[in-house]
Amino acid sequence: MRPLFLTFTFAAGTALLVAGALAGGSPPPDPAAGASPAGVPPIDLTDPARISAGKSRFDSTCAAFCHGHAPPLFVGRQDLLPEYAFRMISDGGGSATPMPPWEDVFTKEEIWELVAYLKFLGTQKPE
Repeated sequence: MRPLFLTFTFAAGTALLVAGALAGGSPPPDPAAGASPAGVPPIDLTDPARISAGKSRFDSTCAAFCHGHAPPLFVGRQDLLPEYAFRMISDGGGSATPMPPWEDVFTKEEIWELVAYLKFLGTQKPE
């Protein structure tokens, strides 16, 4: 009786994993995405110079092509994890969103500056 229970449990767990993978959607945040070994972003995300550089890059690429300036998607958003934002910019949205990958366009430092700007937008009040 016990081996049958274990077999059923294994099969059910595997089915759930496969179903979740086939369902698509946004992958869970990867805490190690582009961060230092301690999971801390390699730049100060509150540095005004980094935020300004990220804003400039955002305005000339992200805003111009897709998001618009100061998009509601980011303004006032407090739950955006830096590592998740880094990975989404770097790798794109996969099948979950039409976001293209930018890792071949921007350096890791430039992507972190974009993240700094997005985090700054999260501190702003929505209109």
